[in-house]
Amino acid sequence: MRPRVRALGLAFALGWTLVAPAQEPEKPADPTDLVNAVLTALSGFSDLSEAELQSEVADIGGVPFKHPVPLEYMTHAELAKYLRQMFDEEYPADRAMVDQRLLTAFDLLPEEVDLREERGRLLLDNIAGFYDERPDRRRLYAVSEEHRLTPANQIVMAHELRHALQDQYMDIQGLLPESVGDFDDRRLALLSLLEGDATLVMEAFLMRRLPGVPEGAFADLSGVTLPDDGMAGTPAVLRDQLVKPYFAGRDFVRALVQQGGWARVKEAWSHPPASSEQILHPEKYTAGDAPRPVSVDYAPAGGKLLGDGVLGELLLRTFLGEGREDAAAGWGGDHYRLWDVQGRTLLVWRSVWDAPEAARQFTDAARGRLEASHGAGRPEGAWTVYRRNGWIVALGAAGGSPMLLASNDERALKAAQDANP
Repeated sequence: MRPRVRALGLAFALGWTLVAPAQEPEKPADPTDLVNAVLTALSGFSDLSEAELQSEVADIGGVPFKHPVPLEYMTHAELAKYLRQMFDEEYPADRAMVDQRLLTAFDLLPEEVDLREERGRLLLDNIAGFYDERPDRRRLYAVSEEHRLTPANQIVMAHELRHALQDQYMDIQGLLPESVGDFDDRRLALLSLLEGDATLVMEAFLMRRLPGVPEGAFADLSGVTLPDDGMAGTPAVLRDQLVKPYFAGRDFVRALVQQGGWARVKEAWSHPPASSEQILHPEKYTAGDAPRPVSVDYAPAGGKLLGDGVLGELLLRTFLGEGREDAAAGWGGDHYRLWDVQGRTLLVWRSVWDAPEAARQFTDAARGRLEASHGAGRPEGAWTVYRRNGWIVALGAAGGSPMLLASNDERALKAAQDANP
């Protein structure tokens, strides 16, 4: 899915996940009813017109709308139909299969999981509203049984209106080549800017309505964790790819606001972060600390290149797993190439790090992670090789740069090892 889908505006507000439930034979209760009741009773929500809501969003973020944005309402059943059409257009089965082979090779996705089906389920279960920025649409959609701006709808639409503003000032679809995939670090960095910006505007909109809150205050969400209602059993990589741009992006954008107000955020629209490292460490974005280019020159005999890209610090944290995430902090750049070799998969990944010690820390953490998931590795020259369920993973280094090879074909992996001693 390209940036215009943007996870279709999955909306989080101060720890409440405003979701539409999965389809059921009978019409389910609207889960935002309780949110509406609480907000109406405890805060300063009032009826707003669409024009009033757009004006307030513009005022909060310091950027005026160039033109109004139409708003439409849809039921959950209408959303399901809309998503099916969009999925067919923007995430066809062949593109999803490349992503699935990539994530499986990185041991981020169980082989039995149907990636396309799982991503579709996650979106359907977690969308409360979205802005469709396709040129022939460019309108807001609130997924709600009530065709009015309830408190819950106001919060969601405040988020999505900020996306509409971004679209009026940014060439979102032209910022990255179409070949950059959904799990590529460069796309996650851009997504984090967009979603973090919209999330912070949404929070400011909500904070204005809470009693006793000083003007211009932001919420302290440092202790907030994501509810599991719509994510139970979801592979960590899908959860992180969908959710972390909101939370990590919010912290990044808040740092920009603290540097120079909302004008500083608008500047970032013209100069987006180049990596999730810059999102996770805003000082690196401010300092212009860009990722270093990394080359992967190996090509297997008879292989067909399926795709290449950057894994990045955010998904390296996911790969290393809980308790080892900090070992990804010294990331300096990486590159992967994914090959089809006579129907089998070969992944070649190479990385560079800020210092030799950072490279060693990552390698040690990766070794611990693979031992935990695959069992003890076996030394093979400069490589340590791990095996599980027909997949072989080789961890090593080339010129001090940590490398990872993965394949479900013994000969393809061995040839890659021999070519990268």
